[in-house]
Amino acid sequence: MAHSRSVPGSGGVLTERLLVRPPQEDDRARFIELFCNASFMEFSDGVHDPDSAHARFDTMLRTAAELPFAKQPIIERATQTIVGYSGAAWFDLDGARRLEYGYRLVPEARGRGLATEAGHAVLTLATAAFRGELFAMIDPANTASQGVIGKLGFTFWKQAEIDDYLVNLYRRAVP
Repeated sequence: MAHSRSVPGSGGVLTERLLVRPPQEDDRARFIELFCNASFMEFSDGVHDPDSAHARFDTMLRTAAELPFAKQPIIERATQTIVGYSGAAWFDLDGARRLEYGYRLVPEARGRGLATEAGHAVLTLATAAFRGELFAMIDPANTASQGVIGKLGFTFWKQAEIDDYLVNLYRRAVP
């Protein structure tokens, strides 16, 4: 696991290669671009149009105001570029409100251990602020992501349809 440290006053975490911090309004244009990009949205329920991309970013901001480990930008320190996100968001599972941990990277950032590095940082925040179960939804065809989620301490639970999209559900207890 890469060493990480909190960034005082920012709510963010620095790792060897990354800054993971809460989303800011200044991040909107980058995330709208990403949510509308087919390569970024691979292994998801689809590419967003501008309106739904804005709504998704608005949800990121709202959730970040509530949870210190909400979905947040992954910024590569060497380039100061947002290369994806990592964190939790609310979803409904079997009639109950649950937290889903997820991540997504631009294609050029994949395969370099960044999702795992960012995940460890965000899950450290979760451990400090939350007690309970986190879930992760992984597309059954995304074998690389299944490896990442295992490295982050999640175990396979079951396959399920969530919002008309078939996923492998993983879970992890946060003590």
